[in-house]
Amino acid sequence: MEKPEKNEYHTTMPRNYVTQGIIFSIKPLGENNSSVGFMTKDNGLVYATLYGGPKSKLRSLVSLWNSGTAYLYCKDGNDISKNVKVTDFDVQNYHLTFRENLYKTYAASLAAELVIKTKCAGSTEKCWYLVSGFFDGLEFASGRQCETGMVRFLWRYLDLLGIRPDSSHCILCGREFFTGNSKGDRVLYNAVENGFTCSFCAEQDKSTHSFILSLEAAYYLYAVSELLPAAVRSLPLSDDSLSEIKRLVFFLAEQASGTKLKTLETGTGIL
Repeated sequence: MEKPEKNEYHTTMPRNYVTQGIIFSIKPLGENNSSVGFMTKDNGLVYATLYGGPKSKLRSLVSLWNSGTAYLYCKDGNDISKNVKVTDFDVQNYHLTFRENLYKTYAASLAAELVIKTKCAGSTEKCWYLVSGFFDGLEFASGRQCETGMVRFLWRYLDLLGIRPDSSHCILCGREFFTGNSKGDRVLYNAVENGFTCSFCAEQDKSTHSFILSLEAAYYLYAVSELLPAAVRSLPLSDDSLSEIKRLVFFLAEQASGTKLKTLETGTGIL
């Protein structure tokens, strides 16, 4: 019986990897190279080396917040956790306004930091669609639309993490907030229970309530959970209610991350 030739049964793993990606970070690597962090649709966070100096055509395409089709070469076969380099990048969305608007810069940075800290919420593809949708919407938003878009993204991301509280009823007595049988015109978020309580239960409960929300703010969060995005965008929201929601979702984002978020610290007064 003839012996099989060496490597006859060896299967070569694919080295070229193509995926949809958003550039989350670019850091210098040596004199002319860079380490590029991608949020990808298929494999979550991928870090690859970009070779070439400042005059490289590819370097001009591989810019922060650009999204499109990334062509990567994996030295170790299909293992994209190391030894990966960028061979090409076909940009579909440049997100140019992120570089021109300070709020958008910080909003995008906050989303990226949260995704990195929570490892894509354990659901790569859903995370990809949520982030890419937020970035594309943020590109065309202006003024206050950027702020409401930011809180909607964070509220939906909390759901992806599985920790979003239900803002429709009291966690203690079950009373519904939006059917006319709730006492008072506000609700309170209880950090210990990770839920909302009505005014009556809040008076009886001696534990510390972290945040007070108007019924308008609570309903807006409920609408983000239940209604189509187009319907939510048309809802009225006062400045006071928006501020209440922002304080709550920023707190919950840091709770989910298990640490302080640098973007929130440096972006105080902007976000």
